[in-house]
Amino acid sequence: MKNLLIIAFLLVSNLSYGQWVAKTINNNLDEPYKIAYCPSTDKKAILKLELVGTELAFYITGSYFCDEELSVDVALIVNGESKRYHFLSSKSSDNTTVFLVDDILSLVQQEFLADFKKCSSAIVRVNESHCTTDIYKFTMSGSTNAINVMSKP
Repeated sequence: MKNLLIIAFLLVSNLSYGQWVAKTINNNLDEPYKIAYCPSTDKKAILKLELVGTELAFYITGSYFCDEELSVDVALIVNGESKRYHFLSSKSSDNTTVFLVDDILSLVQQEFLADFKKCSSAIVRVNESHCTTDIYKFTMSGSTNAINVMSKP
């Protein structure tokens, strides 16, 4: 019985960690707004969806990035198969965010969006020439719900 409780605890704690979360932020000063995010399995970075004007931006944040323009490789694992994408990206002025896709809902991104919704995991490599190239892994449970929540007014 004790072993069963330990296994149940490990399964539940694993489910609540490393998956997409969508929520509304209300600081009572600004209009409430929605965000969706997913921490990496090592909790060193976060994938995030955020509405910027009418576009749904997709980016990675929470680490330090050196290069001005970054080459980013993304592998979305769909039905056990790796779907590979490459982005030339810019970073924020504080060097902590890399902007992957300006509008994930755009017609140009439809193949990526379809794979994003279906994937079970994602691997993101931010290629750096001045700093260490880092690889982040994400459990993509709830990615479809995150897109649906963020794309509705």
